[in-house]
This record gives sequence, C-alpha cells and structure tokens, in this order.
Amino acid sequence: MRDQYDARLWNDSHEEISKSADHFLHRVMQAFRVLHRIEWNAPWAEERSCKRPCQS
Repeated sequence: MRDQYDARLWNDSHEEISKSADHFLHRVMQAFRVLHRIEWNAPWAEERSCKRPCQS
C-alpha cells in the first residue's frame, strides 16, 4: 500500500517537473530565436528606396 502511494506521488511530481522543464526550454529557445533575429537583422541590409534620386 505504501509503495503504491509513493509510486503515485513520484509519478505525479515527475510529470509536473517534466512539464516545467519543457516549458522552460521552450522559453529559452524563444529567447535565442529573438536574439538571432536581432543579431542578423542588419538595418543597412534592407532594401530602401531613396526619397530623391540616388547618386552613384
């Protein structure tokens, strides 16, 4: 009886910890995606149109 109770508690806590770790890793990956976008989005690389005729 005691073993079944302990097993159920371990299973519930293990499932909760797994969900928390998954959520944490998901947020970390989102942060890395944002940092990657910031790092590689150079404002001078975007195509911009001149308001007046561009001189070569």
